[in-house]
Amino acid sequence: METILFAGIEGQVLQSSQHGSFLVVKLSNQITICGAVNNIWDWNEAPDRDSGFESFITYVGVSSIAEATEIKTILKKAGGYFQGNEEEPRKSKRVVGSPMELKVRGLNADFVSYMAILLK
Repeated sequence: METILFAGIEGQVLQSSQHGSFLVVKLSNQITICGAVNNIWDWNEAPDRDSGFESFITYVGVSSIAEATEIKTILKKAGGYFQGNEEEPRKSKRVVGSPMELKVRGLNADFVSYMAILLK
């Protein structure tokens, strides 16, 4: 099992792109990120020194619409934002073991690390 350090916490690498330009990393049971070492997808720039990611997108696992609503409020107050229909929880693709997930952009690495610790 490959691991990586992200904002001071160890995460498990779940997937790597063919050319190594991005990694999918599980930080906790409810938090997974997709980090890019280059920003070819023009994601919001949010560098993390520990991992070397120039940018990343955060996936937050939720178990209900009510939980998603509460978490969205917190994420928005922390500077997170959603594109298009991403504000609605979708069937989980990245957060293994969670029935649904939110895909959020614009969070800083320290906040995501803090959330991962809280939502272990």
